[in-house]
Amino acid sequence: MNLEHLIHAAIDGEITLEQHAHLEALLRSDWQARRLYLELVDQHARLLQQPAVNTGRLQTAAPRKSPPRRWWPSLTAAAAAAAIACAFIFWPRPQVETEAISNGVAMLSQTMDATFTGTTPRSGDTLKPGRIQLAQGLAQIEFYSGATALIEGAAEIEIVSAWEARCLSGRVRVHVPPAARGFMMHAPGMKLEDLGTEFALNVKGNTSAVHVFEGEVIAHTDAQTAASLKQGMSLSSAKTAIISPQDFLSINELHSLVQQRDTLRFDEWQQWSLETRKDPRLIAYYTFKHWEDDRWDRLVNNFTEPRRPSRAGGAVGASWTQGRWQKKEALEFKRPGDRVRLNLDGTYHALTLACWVKVDSVDKKYNSLLLTDGYDNGEPHWQIYEDGSLMFSIMYRPADAARSAKHNQMYYSRPVFTADSLGRWHHLAVSYDNASGEVIQYFDGQEVGREISTLHQPGRDIVFGPCEIGNWGLPTQGHQFPIRNLNGAIDEFAIYSAALKASEVRNLYDHGKPE
Repeated sequence: MNLEHLIHAAIDGEITLEQHAHLEALLRSDWQARRLYLELVDQHARLLQQPAVNTGRLQTAAPRKSPPRRWWPSLTAAAAAAAIACAFIFWPRPQVETEAISNGVAMLSQTMDATFTGTTPRSGDTLKPGRIQLAQGLAQIEFYSGATALIEGAAEIEIVSAWEARCLSGRVRVHVPPAARGFMMHAPGMKLEDLGTEFALNVKGNTSAVHVFEGEVIAHTDAQTAASLKQGMSLSSAKTAIISPQDFLSINELHSLVQQRDTLRFDEWQQWSLETRKDPRLIAYYTFKHWEDDRWDRLVNNFTEPRRPSRAGGAVGASWTQGRWQKKEALEFKRPGDRVRLNLDGTYHALTLACWVKVDSVDKKYNSLLLTDGYDNGEPHWQIYEDGSLMFSIMYRPADAARSAKHNQMYYSRPVFTADSLGRWHHLAVSYDNASGEVIQYFDGQEVGREISTLHQPGRDIVFGPCEIGNWGLPTQGHQFPIRNLNGAIDEFAIYSAALKASEVRNLYDHGKPE
């Protein structure tokens, strides 16, 4: 009996013990056999849900809730084989009942020496309708309509929607591409309807003045009917107001200043990193730096001082990409095979894990940051849970306990990865002390979780051994969620043999943040 016949026999409940043993052996040894098995089981499940598929009388199904996560009763034999296959293949997750939402209408795309009043937004933050007060520096806002506003110095902007804003004070330069034609900018005594252009606005008190650099703006004022302003033309709500194009910074000049700032920040971080790597508490320190002339770019160097080459990592699948700065590299993880293999020797009494990560999507139940192969006593697991929270756990199973019993200490932070925080660099850290049992989790230098497990017993050792950054190298057999690769990028990963203080974690964040 060939493989397909064996699978159908298992699905129909007509498989013999000998055939079942043969099927198990095939599934264990051949990934293509496991894939065919799951395809046929899935096909059978769909036929059960639509029994009229062969009659030509299919009806539109009424909306219903997601089905419970269980297999149909007739597939007892198939479920046994599935337990083997699911150690290697990710089972479909139940449909999420609610989608992630965002109330943002714009984003803060870049800043330069910016200080804000009231709130302290960062580059990459999503902006909701409301006021933005810039005390000093430069800030670039990109509206979801496609319009871009560059705010200078002391200024106050009210974001109304993706298509509308109000300048209450200060200077702003606005660029509106064709797709954002119709973007509206309000100012005291003036309303500007942009027809695809670039213009500057200066508001002092109750006086507003506008100058068009390119394209056309329709200006509505209290004193006159709508006026068409084209390239080189200016208009003021008061005769005494004077506006000069040279008073406004261009978008290109901002980008140039940001590049200079990034180069300076990168150089400052490099100098700090040279000292940090000398910390005797470091087990491993990966800066994700490789040299273009390397004949083999899969080596992920461990930069601790003194050097420990045996703790270097090996990149598998993961691709080199830009890190926090243009001159900085990172590793990007996308596919189920992407990972960095490590083998960390030693026994420890405390730890701190810290990294810079850009998460593109939390698309699995568990999303790996660092996981040991398997899950034996003393081995830590650090990952992002499906709700966006940080999750740390460590296993201590009594010798006489069943492997199916729950003996892992599990700790969760509050959710930190939401629709508005994805796609930008964040600093994550977790510390664990085997004496106190306290786990503290950090997000961008701030504490987001503190807990002691009821299962904690003091003094038990911590070990790593073979482990992986960004994936799970050896899932426990029969685990329901074996595929845990990160969907994003990692830039700098430090592993300490001590529970760092909150001030030390904050120091890692302050010296490593991009701006």
